[in-house]
Amino acid sequence: PGLAALPADHKHAWCSDPSVVVATGAHPADTFLQEVHVKYRCGAAGQASAFYVVLYNDRFKASVYEIWHLSVVALHRLDVQGLVGQVEREGCGITLHPTGADRDKVRRVRALTSHPGELSADLPNGEAELAPSNLTEVPFRYSPLAAGRREVLVNFMDADNISGAAPLSSWLVCCRAKLPLVSKRYDIRLPLGRAANKKIMYTNPYSIPRVFRLRTDDPRQLSFRDNKTDFSIGGKGQQYLGLRFAARRSPGTSEVLVFINDEEDKTEECLCVSVSYS
Repeated sequence: PGLAALPADHKHAWCSDPSVVVATGAHPADTFLQEVHVKYRCGAAGQASAFYVVLYNDRFKASVYEIWHLSVVALHRLDVQGLVGQVEREGCGITLHPTGADRDKVRRVRALTSHPGELSADLPNGEAELAPSNLTEVPFRYSPLAAGRREVLVNFMDADNISGAAPLSSWLVCCRAKLPLVSKRYDIRLPLGRAANKKIMYTNPYSIPRVFRLRTDDPRQLSFRDNKTDFSIGGKGQQYLGLRFAARRSPGTSEVLVFINDEEDKTEECLCVSVSYS
């Protein structure tokens, strides 16, 4: 009496930590699913904590459904933004300062990321030197392959003891990427089951010689002939871009982007190639 009517299979939650708020509710899109909401206040970066969440089949908490063990590690956070197809360096640096018992020693650190193809340390040998009592900024390069948001975990490890030690510092880098404006579109028809080569004419819009770099958002579908990604064109000159499309077995249409970048990997033009397989 006095309790609201709930579905027979509704789960009820309890947490071992009284400072954590847990609740269950219906999924907004699927009536067969339920959501478990956990509200926890994180401490300073580097602090870790753990607690249990118990799900019960009844409101009296007599029948246990599942027991979860949750571990929470507070991380430093960095937000970066960029355009798909080009390399972004501005605003991508992470500042470190010596901590722990060896703070008065010079240490070499190496940055390891969960998505090295998109975010990596912009260092000649992949290592940085932490000077005692000084701040050290580690530069990164962000080169997104797709538009949207991605969270990348970055761990800074002792370069002399990578496999056997805990991270010296951990960061959560929240990356957001947007698509550049498409300057030209091409429609191509290809046969099924066979790789194909195509050429696109490109004109250097400048009156002086320039070096350009080619990139694509889907390297599995599109590559460049002879793996040639850098090319030079004279002022107002023209050159064919050799494109190689991988074989496909099922009919359909897909779009792939070709980015023509300058020497600093900033996008000069973005070409959209619509490929129809039949």
